[in-house]
Amino acid sequence: MKQVIYMSHTLDETRIAITEQGELVEYFADIPDRERLVGSIFLGRVEKIVQGMNAAFIDIGLDQDAFLHFSDVDTSLEEHYDTDDDADGSLVAATAEHLPPAARQALRLEQPRQRSRTKPIFRTKRSGEVVINLQPRQMVLVQVTREAYASKGVRVTTRITLPGRYVVLLPFENVIGISRKITSQSERRRLRSLARQVLPPGAGCIIRTAAEHQTEHELQRDWETLLAQWRHIEQQLASRTKPGLLYREENIASSIIRDLLTPNVERIVVDSSRLYRTIETYLAETEPELLSRLHLHQLPVPLFEHVGIAEQLPLITARTIPLPSGGSIVLDHTEAMLVVDVNTGRATTDAEQERNALRTNLEAAEAIARQLRLRDVGGIIIVDFIDMTSPKHRQQLLERMRTLMRRDRAKTVLYSITELGLLQMTRQRVRQNLFEWLTEPCPTCSGVGRISNRSSVASKLDRWLARYKQIGTERRLIVRVHPLIASYLSDGSLSRLVRLMLRHFIRLRLEPDPTLPQDTFRIISYRTGADITARIPEL
Repeated sequence: MKQVIYMSHTLDETRIAITEQGELVEYFADIPDRERLVGSIFLGRVEKIVQGMNAAFIDIGLDQDAFLHFSDVDTSLEEHYDTDDDADGSLVAATAEHLPPAARQALRLEQPRQRSRTKPIFRTKRSGEVVINLQPRQMVLVQVTREAYASKGVRVTTRITLPGRYVVLLPFENVIGISRKITSQSERRRLRSLARQVLPPGAGCIIRTAAEHQTEHELQRDWETLLAQWRHIEQQLASRTKPGLLYREENIASSIIRDLLTPNVERIVVDSSRLYRTIETYLAETEPELLSRLHLHQLPVPLFEHVGIAEQLPLITARTIPLPSGGSIVLDHTEAMLVVDVNTGRATTDAEQERNALRTNLEAAEAIARQLRLRDVGGIIIVDFIDMTSPKHRQQLLERMRTLMRRDRAKTVLYSITELGLLQMTRQRVRQNLFEWLTEPCPTCSGVGRISNRSSVASKLDRWLARYKQIGTERRLIVRVHPLIASYLSDGSLSRLVRLMLRHFIRLRLEPDPTLPQDTFRIISYRTGADITARIPEL
């Protein structure tokens, strides 16, 4: 399906929108205070190995340790355990074989007082038991494969990759892979031969689909660029003794052009002269035939408003998405999954209800597939479709959903629709989903989405006063609450505030405070002016 890429750059952020037939399907935002880490390479130190989780926790210099699952460990760390029996008794990671001496020294294990000989074991169906060459305090080179989300830290791998336009460099993997979309055997042989000529001993690469029919000069330039990047990382590694960042992935605009510029892209429109020149230079060097697709937006109307994207952006954070037939889908994000509920309009007969359910479900499938791509949702997804009695209709819906998800670049797995109309699926999680990236938990409700009602606040105040009466000595207090709660407490001739004073024999002065959350109150000492709310723990 034909696509258009729009890029809008301001002083603080770069926004990228991808449309198909005028509809927004993917959106990226590079926000300065929200750092993207996927693709970044760190020197890390093994802090803890949890055999029961088949994982290790790695200090990479961030606030939270990174998560390294044993399945993400490089084969050289699985199969070899090289020991150096010199006087210092240090251990050397096997992945350091092809690094310069100074870089190898940086990956040496910090000397523990008592070195453990027990190595973790990982069991797989294909290989059986695999011994993992990791020990506490060991220094390892890792790359971020998934952003942190909720309470979980970033996920990392020791399988280091450096992506280019035509190839992906594998510094520690002595293999050459070629995209399955390159079907010509002669072309595959040519590309493999070129790779063997360029790659240093011990290194490998994956040849991407875009490399097909490219000249030797273009491919070699891509390899040389990646090898230069790797040499720079080696230099950084040689000078570092503590966990920290060695290499950061390109800015989002460059990575989008590198990874998503395919023949399906009809146009690239940018509204920044600087960004336009950057992309123009890149295309002139890599694919000059695509220069005609690059356009600079110079109209006074902002780019996203001019092309109709601005009005579609609220869909990214909306909880309810309307459907053409009058139904809707409701999306609720949890820490573990996304739950989608499909609602329909009214139907008068059983036959009409079945037809209406099928129509609404098919519309919902379109909307859900679009929202998953747009929000970049990863993990478990549960969709509660409208119940349909016909197995044929359920199968039709499942096939439609599978067809729609084939457009998705992320790997997805769909399971059969249950008798209750539930569709279970998983989608590859790479980065924090866009809903979490663009929003923050509400400071009032802490992300729950609901707050205590007025009567609940009055009841909490009642309980506070009852407990205070047992330990407090003052009989005149100031109560500060949100204006809506103040109105609720003072309403009527025998108001709730009066009844509280009579009930607890305490004189209360009500002070509305619009800066307070609606479900909170503050108790102030009339005599000293001090906030004494915290003296009584909330029940």
